[in-house]
Amino acid sequence: MKRYSVCGFSIRAIAQYVVPLIGIPDLPEYGDFSKYGKVVAALDIDTERIKIFNQRQKTIIPAYRPDEFEKMIKETKPDALIVAGADYTHAEYIIAGLKHNLDVIVEKPMTITSKQAKQVLEAEKKSKGKVIVTFNYRYTPAHKYIKKLILDGALGKITNIEFVYNLDTWHGASYFLRWNRNRKFSGGLSVHKSCHHFDLINWFVNDIPETVFAFGALNYFGSNSPFNPQKKSKRKLSLEEIKKRCPYYQKWVGEVVPLPESKHMQIYKDTFYLPYKVQYPKELYYYDEDIDIEDTYSAVVKYKNGASMTYSFNASTPWEGYILAINGTGGRIETMYVNTPSDRCPFPKPERQTITYIPLFGTRQIHDVPVVVGGHGGSDHIIKHDIFVSPTQESKELGLCANSIDGAYSVAIGEAVWMSAKKGIPIKIASLLD
Repeated sequence: MKRYSVCGFSIRAIAQYVVPLIGIPDLPEYGDFSKYGKVVAALDIDTERIKIFNQRQKTIIPAYRPDEFEKMIKETKPDALIVAGADYTHAEYIIAGLKHNLDVIVEKPMTITSKQAKQVLEAEKKSKGKVIVTFNYRYTPAHKYIKKLILDGALGKITNIEFVYNLDTWHGASYFLRWNRNRKFSGGLSVHKSCHHFDLINWFVNDIPETVFAFGALNYFGSNSPFNPQKKSKRKLSLEEIKKRCPYYQKWVGEVVPLPESKHMQIYKDTFYLPYKVQYPKELYYYDEDIDIEDTYSAVVKYKNGASMTYSFNASTPWEGYILAINGTGGRIETMYVNTPSDRCPFPKPERQTITYIPLFGTRQIHDVPVVVGGHGGSDHIIKHDIFVSPTQESKELGLCANSIDGAYSVAIGEAVWMSAKKGIPIKIASLLD
């Protein structure tokens, strides 16, 4: 049985790793991998979160502060690290784990800068440990289906990709209530969120990104937001007054029906609703002056073998999901995915995802793919099998497991998007990753 130490006791860490390795019968949707591994330690700046979790779940996971990493390794002797805290902490813990020859499982993004990514790659070369980046987006049924079509030659040589990704006014806005809204902690949404999308396309085309040109802006959030009630007031408004006049707050507090109370819901709350006393000493809001990232991007990415991608990202739209098309000398693949939960969707949410393949000189073919229930389109559970048990045959054939080089290229594209938008010039990926 493998021993895991968790660096960053985030909601994501608890849901994707801690709960499955403990095996909570009342939360079967998160899976039970307790016979394959155990959590022997957890490290977080808010150690109170770990202590409260132990009290509620009757576990005895030792809690360590960030300055006690070496102590944690010495006392608990893990076989591997799980790094799932705030993005700016990832590089530090990955490198520290590799110095101890530990395998490292890291949530996306691997790092928040290309410089950090290079440091991880160098540390991995000197270590017996290996890095796995959990790009679960590769694992959704639709994406695996598209990858198989590509591998079967349906597109011939890929020429260009059209990719539009939207976050709705609930999910997109949530990033501006957390540490993600500061570039020094997240690298911006072009790194934190978009690295998922960039890795997906890198994986589809099986190629190396070469050049990025982009535009970006902060259109919806921050002190200059057109929705900021303070801009229209002649006096200083309290946070409560701002909320009462804020369309985001009014939309999601006033219109979404609360989930019914139940035993399962109480267990869910007890498991994941843990206090952040150190990280959030005060309440953050959408219109704070310290927000310094973009919420909108338009970018073009050129690949080494000639393909290109146009990419559009918007963190405040009526519905969430994507529109994707891949063109090649053999034809075109089109698909659309609505990720907005039914209670937030402004139209009837599709129950299935359709993948349309149109040969260049042939008849349209429509492939129907069921939308699987579960985190990240049902991919969270499948990737846990690859991590905690062993990669499946399908995983090996499709190359589903992402490594440190995959992580580095996705970060480099995201950083290049921000740099290009800031400087108004194309950015060469080689200038960031050598």
